[in-house]
Amino acid sequence: MSILMRLAAVYLLLVAVAVAVNFIITPWYHPGGDTPYEVWEVLNWFMAVAVAVALVGSYAEKRGVDSDTSADVKNWLGANAVFFSVAAIFIVFFWNWFSDLAPNHEPDGQFWVVIDTLMPLAIGAAGCRMWRTAG
Repeated sequence: MSILMRLAAVYLLLVAVAVAVNFIITPWYHPGGDTPYEVWEVLNWFMAVAVAVALVGSYAEKRGVDSDTSADVKNWLGANAVFFSVAAIFIVFFWNWFSDLAPNHEPDGQFWVVIDTLMPLAIGAAGCRMWRTAG
């Protein structure tokens, strides 16, 4: 089980870095306007898997910390903060992504700005915690 958690943690960290780097460099390679964002269209699939894995992993850690009567407040706060931040990103990401995939929908890029800013932080934190837990 430990090796699966480590692999999941590495996946989360890689996606977090990819999203953060691509968010920063998109203005350099994308001409703007109505042209499609092909890199984001592919990266969204990896992000969907990552946020789902992060949600499951952070929930499992939250449940473990909640049931541990000897857990300190710092660990409890950390586990809960990561879980609820990942849950919020999960909801907003899938709502916006499914809206963009719907026919006759006008995409709103402002939601993507929020998602692409907060997702690397949330899934990166979940990946770091999963790595430490698996250790």
